[in-house]
Amino acid sequence: MNRWFAVTPSAAVPRGHIAHAQLLGQELALWRSASGQLNAWENRCPHRGVRLTLGSCSGEQLRCQYHAWRFASGSGQCTLIPSHPGQVPASTIHPAVFAVFEDGAFAWVNPTRESDARPPALSPPGTPLRSIFTLAPVATVRQILREGYAGQAVSLLDEFTLDVSNPDAATLRFMLQPVTRAETVIHAHLQGGLAAAERLAVLRHHNWLLGAVRDRAEAAA
Repeated sequence: MNRWFAVTPSAAVPRGHIAHAQLLGQELALWRSASGQLNAWENRCPHRGVRLTLGSCSGEQLRCQYHAWRFASGSGQCTLIPSHPGQVPASTIHPAVFAVFEDGAFAWVNPTRESDARPPALSPPGTPLRSIFTLAPVATVRQILREGYAGQAVSLLDEFTLDVSNPDAATLRFMLQPVTRAETVIHAHLQGGLAAAERLAVLRHHNWLLGAVRDRAEAAA
């Protein structure tokens, strides 16, 4: 599927950190190098298939936990095979690398691995809310959201993106991440900033509402 999907808030992947995500059944290792470059790779070392999320970051490289093979940020190219330190690794030794883009709020991945072009702005400037995992397929979650959110109408922008527009409040956008055919993550984003005094109350309110959406979707699945 040649399109971009939100897979995690950008803040969830700080420098030197490796995070796990899954998109359309594909496990991903998301990691940020010391210089701040974000990578989205297949979560599988090309040597023995060990999950790269078990490894560690070292500057501009990711180190596999099993045999300490190292892979370069950006290209994924293997840079070191410790058992053969004098050998230049073949150019074919690298994990599958996916196109990844950040828009200031979320990290987006294109699962086709064919797109190097940056997508347009995908989430408006504002405040990411808590991402909610649901044991329900995208179609079910989408239907629950279209039935309304806290008494407000929800409009469908495309099959994975929905908006709540209230003339008296900021726009709230939902972005659906199809983890597998039976699992979905709901990412939510509130347009505009929040004053420090109201931030915690607003985040708690939407956390409760999104939890209710999850419960209804799982009951309907």
